[in-house]
Amino acid sequence: MERAESISNLTPVGREAEVDLVPGTEIMTEIGGARFYHNEDNPDSVVLIPQPTDDPHDPLNWSMFWKTLVIVNQGIFVIASVIPALSIAPLTPVFMQQWEKSLTDVALLTGVTVLLLGYCNFFIIPSCEIFGRRITLLVCALLNFGACIWQATATSYGSFLAARILAGTGASANESVMNVVVTDIFFLHERGRYVGSYFWCYFMGLFLGPIISGAVQEKVSWRIFFWACTGAQGLNIIGLLFFFPETRRLRNQDPIPAVQGSEQGNNDNAKLEMSSGHVEFVSSTHIQSPQPGILGSGKPSRAQFGIFQAIDRTAWRSVVRHFFTPAYIFFFPIIFWASMSMGSAANALLAVNLLQSPGLAAPPYNFTPAQVGYANFALVGGGVLGLAVAGPWSDYVSQKATARNKGIREPEMRLWSLTPFIAAAIVGLVAFGVGLQGKWPWPAVIIIGFGFVGVQVVAIPTISITYAIDCYRPISGEIMAIATVCKNTFGVSKPNFPSPIHSGTDAMYLRNYF
Repeated sequence: MERAESISNLTPVGREAEVDLVPGTEIMTEIGGARFYHNEDNPDSVVLIPQPTDDPHDPLNWSMFWKTLVIVNQGIFVIASVIPALSIAPLTPVFMQQWEKSLTDVALLTGVTVLLLGYCNFFIIPSCEIFGRRITLLVCALLNFGACIWQATATSYGSFLAARILAGTGASANESVMNVVVTDIFFLHERGRYVGSYFWCYFMGLFLGPIISGAVQEKVSWRIFFWACTGAQGLNIIGLLFFFPETRRLRNQDPIPAVQGSEQGNNDNAKLEMSSGHVEFVSSTHIQSPQPGILGSGKPSRAQFGIFQAIDRTAWRSVVRHFFTPAYIFFFPIIFWASMSMGSAANALLAVNLLQSPGLAAPPYNFTPAQVGYANFALVGGGVLGLAVAGPWSDYVSQKATARNKGIREPEMRLWSLTPFIAAAIVGLVAFGVGLQGKWPWPAVIIIGFGFVGVQVVAIPTISITYAIDCYRPISGEIMAIATVCKNTFGVSKPNFPSPIHSGTDAMYLRNYF
């Protein structure tokens, strides 16, 4: 009743916006005389969503220098934690011989890490919301540092397996926190490219790790590889400590109002304010003019560099909800689809990682561990192409569709940009699976197979997860948590499938596997 009465008291424009908008729909232009904060570089462009505050320390108001510094440090954390965690595929024959273990036992070293990378996010996301992004990342970086030392000094299979468990726990933050940080500091129309940068960092670590580990093992020893990872993680801790301020916005930090509109808009006595579910109308008596020049010129405060931040007591009271929200939202059709899309793309890469060493080491290829690692340069090239195209391309497609829709943006407008990358996924998997089984020349298997898998593994998760975040912006962390759990649950089961290379099955097995 109160809802209907409040709608009836709105202006005609207010009633239309209030009733017709669904979660994820955003007004990217001015309507009804109400004016919003725009990008200062282009006042005629889309409206900034969410609207920034008048606080120069608001992460949305930070200069591009500080935003870039945050993303770079976060990206280095992702790469530095992924490389030691997911890079032992070329070392499989070495571990099998050194510890006299089966292929399944050695595959468990990756499987247990992959499992923890997903499920630990049930704790990482509440920690980010309650204690802040900064302290959560620093603790995880310290765990990674200790895990690298442990892996470098392990003298038995059991000890190395325990070190891998610690590595998976510490590295789990890279699965979700960067997307939360992107949502903290960037506006809606910018997020595609920066979500893409996260997936690029993640998969670059996944691509480069086997290259480095295989080469180091052949030239020196696999233990030196983990000592090098220890040094890289130590440098990253220093970077996070001095150049990664807190990006969390506490819930009592209200957005600034829209900029004063036309006379007609003032007479309507209403202003539009964006929210995740609908467009609200607020009285103009609550509106203050923002300080000029704040947007794009702010910087972090000294308090935002503190180790311990103010506890979000609202999030603390909702800690149980943070644990159960990822499982609950998994059954939302949009989130379910995005999780499956991300899981399918990522596990195509995992299948390539698991099979590249036994497949390419066998006749007629007879690759050494270093050569198996170098084959991953094709994945790197594909990943670079995916990064360069996916985020900006999806933002471009979405903005063009928004313009055709008279400034009303729907999250589904982004999905058309998936088409070329789905085609790339099909071509890459067929080239690798059928080509490896059929003993095709290595350029076809590696350049086309590895390369196209590298393209799709960055592009498809970037677009699908950005779409889900567009729809449910306030729970971006929970979306990444459940998508990661879905992806990694698939992944941990792959090492337990019988290897099509060593199982002695017929030639159709590998083709069906892919």
